[in-house]
Formats: sequence, structure tokens, C-alpha cells
Amino acid sequence: MIALPLLALLAGAPDTLVVGLLADPVTLFPHRATDLVSQAIVVNVTDTLVRQRGEAGRPEAALATTWATPDHRVWTFTLRENVRFHDGALLDAGAVVANFESLRRVRGFPGSAQRLGPLVVRIALERPNAALLSTLSQPYYALQSPSTLGENEPRPVGTGPFRLVTTAPGLTLLEANAAYWAGPPRLRQLVFRRYPRETALVAALLAGDVDVTAALPPSRMDELRAHASLSLDSTTGWNVAFLSVNNDRPPLNDPRVRQALSRAIDRQALVTRFLGGHGDPARGPLPPSLIERPGPIRDLVLDRPGAKNLLAEAELRDGFDTTLLTVDTPRPYMPAPLPLAGAIADQLAAVGVRARLRPASSWTDYLGRATRGEYDLALLGWQADSTDPNDFLSALLSADAVGDTNRSRYRNPAMDGLLKRARRESGVAEREALYREAQELFQKDMPFIPLYHVSVFTAYRRAVVGLAPSPTGLLRYDKTWKLE
Repeated sequence: MIALPLLALLAGAPDTLVVGLLADPVTLFPHRATDLVSQAIVVNVTDTLVRQRGEAGRPEAALATTWATPDHRVWTFTLRENVRFHDGALLDAGAVVANFESLRRVRGFPGSAQRLGPLVVRIALERPNAALLSTLSQPYYALQSPSTLGENEPRPVGTGPFRLVTTAPGLTLLEANAAYWAGPPRLRQLVFRRYPRETALVAALLAGDVDVTAALPPSRMDELRAHASLSLDSTTGWNVAFLSVNNDRPPLNDPRVRQALSRAIDRQALVTRFLGGHGDPARGPLPPSLIERPGPIRDLVLDRPGAKNLLAEAELRDGFDTTLLTVDTPRPYMPAPLPLAGAIADQLAAVGVRARLRPASSWTDYLGRATRGEYDLALLGWQADSTDPNDFLSALLSADAVGDTNRSRYRNPAMDGLLKRARRESGVAEREALYREAQELFQKDMPFIPLYHVSVFTAYRRAVVGLAPSPTGLLRYDKTWKLE
């Protein structure tokens, strides 16, 4: 472990980068890492078969150098030569097969992998999926050393530019992988430090104890721009913040009730108050930038008389009592979760929905309860890792993802059918038409309540060079260094 008093010295060292966080990772096992804090660490320790970089989202070679498919169901990948995991194990076809067996157990991956040669793997899917490359580029499809896959909660042992040294509450330390296949990083160490409050993180950034952070809320950006020692990058985020609704629990299992909740929300007021105007009210689950021609998707408007009428139609003329799960852990898409929860409860109360705040003890507890369906309402969000709408919509709306990323527990065969058809199509226009239809069905069923899309900000000291901010909010530091 590094003693915390030494962190200020580390931040000043030219070969050490300190990254400021506002939460601890939920897990560092790549195949389970779906939260942004966990992924921020995992993407620097592991690699995926393919990678998508830039807003165009075109697939690039990573651990696989070439790939081919005749029908989008059977795919063949050729692996990069002479790549080793951090424990010395060789990346070969057997390692990839073992990882996909793990992904099938952990993530319900709908297919299997087969070794065709020392560096050639065939992946056979249960159904065609034109978006497979996008899916495989996501952090939780990163490859892990096979020797760790039988452990209960393995630490990340990947092929990436940094290796894990130690992790504990509040602190994770990585060191450079000198044998990295793409060339050793210029940094010697990465330190991820969690701060208890955004005020403490801002103070550490200004004092030089933190080099980089993507965890600060938009409301602090104008303040930070005024400091000559800092640089600030912003980009439109591939994200959505939403009020998650447990579709298994009455009366929330009635679409009229969910529609009423949606009409009770003043989204523009939330953007103004909690994002400082750095965001857009949501019209659906999909960020507009993820679909080239979004089509005539209706705005989700504030209509409280309409909300009360819908509740009356559902025989809830006097409203109803419910609970809103809360946690005091900021997220990039939700910088002030407790005040936001209070504002949501107040807006719902205006139509007769009495939401009692129900606190969770930690982000891990909160996410676990939401994933298991142990809640009525909860504030959640999703950040896309690629530009393909499939990975966004399937994660949040597919029946196959209930008990995992579909925390609203929404099940509709019509939605599943649209998403499956879109995965089979290879034409861009045909796929986008299906995704527009899926968004229209979403607005009818309203499985959860979209709130807003927030801009992604990265604040860093001017001595930091080589950062490549992304709409995902995830940063890799393999090409980063610090000026002395």
C-alpha cells in the first residue's frame, strides 16, 4: 500500500499520474465490471479482442488482428502473436475459449468459442448479430488470464498497459507493464484515489495532488475554467440518467402508471438545477448522437394534469405510496444523487405519488439491490461504450438482461424481436429504422423514466499530455505522460 500522505509527492512525480474519483470500484473482475468507476481501472489493465476509438466508432484491431464472418452468426478471429497476460500466461486460442466460457456463465453470452488453431478462434452465436464487434469492444468483454477464471472474485490480470499492484478502499495502484504488446507506457504508476466529496476532489486538483478527473459535476466546470493551471475538455456524452421503475411490482407494472410518472417530471428544470445547463432533456433511452437519423421521436413533456388522468384510469385517483432507493455516491451522469432524489420525490408528489426515500449504505449495496429487483424506484444511468445502439438498448431493455443490466426488469417480446432483427441486419438504414421503432415502443411502454443526457467533462493539470477524452468518459493512459 501507498501511505496517503505520500500521494501529494506522487502527484508531483513526472512518472506517476493520480486520478481522482468520488467512489470506489464495485468490482475489478472485468466480466462483472459494468459501473464506470470499475471500468475506469479495468480499461487500463486489460484489452479486448477489438477496440472502437473516436466518435465514428469503427472497429480497430486490438488482441485480434483480423476477423471475418459470412453471416453475422459465425465469426473467425485471428489473434495477435506473442502477447502475454500479466502473470506470464500466453494469449492463445485456448485463453480466448476459456474467457468466453466465463462470459457465458457471468454475462449470459449467447454463443460459444472454439479453437481452430493456436491463434485462431471461431465464435458461433445462437443468433446473428451484426453488432458483435461493438459488443466485444466493451470493457466487460476484456480478456482475463485463464488461471484466474475459477476464482470467486478474481482481480484483473489482463494484457493491458498497466498491471494491478494493490487495491483497497479509497486507493488502487497500477504499475506500467514494460512488456505491453503496443509498447510500454511512459508513466510508471497510475494511482486511483477516491475522495469523500466533490469539494475535497476540487481542492486536491487545484493543489496539484490530483492530475486528472472525470468525476466532477458540470456545475463546477465554469469555476475550473478560470484556473490557469488546469485544462478542461468536454464532449457530448453517450449516456442517459433515468428513474428506474421496477416493472415487477404493482402498481408500477401498469404502463399507465409509468406514463404518469414520466409526465410528472420537469426534465428541463433538472438539467438547469443539477447540470448547470450542461445537458439535454431526454426523449428516450438512446442518446441522439448514437443514431444518425433519430426520426420523429416525441418529446417527453411535463403534463401533470395528464399524469393525474392516467393514474385515475389505473384506479389510483388518490395516488399511491412507494419508495425511492437512494445513495450518496455521485456518478458522472448524476453529480448530486441525494438532492436529485429529493427533487424527483417532490415532482412526483405533485401528482399524488408519495415516494419515501430509502437509503442504501453504499454504491455496491445500491447497485446490488437494483440488480436483484429489491426496490420500487431508483435513480440509475447508463454510459455507452460504443456507438452502436444495440449495446445501449439491449443492455437496458432486453429480457435476457433482467437480473443484470436490465434493472427495470422490463420484458416485452415485441421489444426483444425488434432488437434481434436489428442485430441480424447489416444495412445501416434498415437497422436505424428498427431502432426508431424500438424507441417508439419504449415511449408507449415507458419501462423506465428517461431524465437527461449529460455532457462529459475531463479536468486535468496542464502538465498532463496525451489524454484522449472520450464520450464514454473512460480514459486509457497508455499514451499519456507528464511534463517535468
